[in-house]
Amino acid sequence: MSNCANCGIFACWQGQTEKIPDHCPMQDHQELYEEALQEYQKTEINNLSYNAAIVEATGYCIWTRIEEIMEFSRRANFNKLGLAFCVGLRKEARQVAKIFDNAGFNLSSVACKTGSYAKERLGISDSQKVRPGQFEPICNPIAQAKLLNEAGTQLNVLLGLCVGHDTLFIRYSSAPVTVLAVKDRVLAHNPLGAIYAENFFAHKLASHQKPTVEEAKETEVPSRILEAVKEAASDGRLTCSAARQLATKLGVQPRTVGVACDSLKIKLKACELGCF
Repeated sequence: MSNCANCGIFACWQGQTEKIPDHCPMQDHQELYEEALQEYQKTEINNLSYNAAIVEATGYCIWTRIEEIMEFSRRANFNKLGLAFCVGLRKEARQVAKIFDNAGFNLSSVACKTGSYAKERLGISDSQKVRPGQFEPICNPIAQAKLLNEAGTQLNVLLGLCVGHDTLFIRYSSAPVTVLAVKDRVLAHNPLGAIYAENFFAHKLASHQKPTVEEAKETEVPSRILEAVKEAASDGRLTCSAARQLATKLGVQPRTVGVACDSLKIKLKACELGCF
């Protein structure tokens, strides 16, 4: 198994292959690398890889991401572009469309809520919605991809699709896909902020670690707590403050109440400390 993320040498980057470490996949996957190299010789793939390298060198630390997309498209002779966007970024999508139009591209754009199917069609309960009690349409990346496939786009651009929805779009898109921006509501759509501000986000990120066997046993929630949580969240939601107060009343850790909410599919809202 390769472990490039933890490599302190990066001999591949320096062209010093004699220094590659034992964990490097270059040690025993030469046949795979040869197969990959042959792929770059294919006309369609060479068009992508060659122009990606040209754009990288030409616009290095000069062009913004949207400029790079336009220059890459122009060099690869892609005139018909597709824009798959989240309705939460509809204002941004309008501006992006204007930029592409002014640059002379033929753009087709599709919003994520196209089709307007209720989330219940996916088996989502009312309590699992972002806004319980209201109509919420599913995000429909499969339809987005199929509509752009039908339009004959040569390159599709993603703008703000959620995790998982972008995965589905890429899977169903016939054309190559690139990303202008990803969805991260907390960090103004700049997910690397959590990496650059590692000390600030350390506690929050640690809350997502897989529990040990001992911790897993500790998270087995007694029926009395499940009943108490269910009663406290009559509308299928519970605030962070109410959850912490309930934990104190029941004499358990806040994490236990959080696990109970997960098992009951109760949504915790207004989290103040990253406990849940």
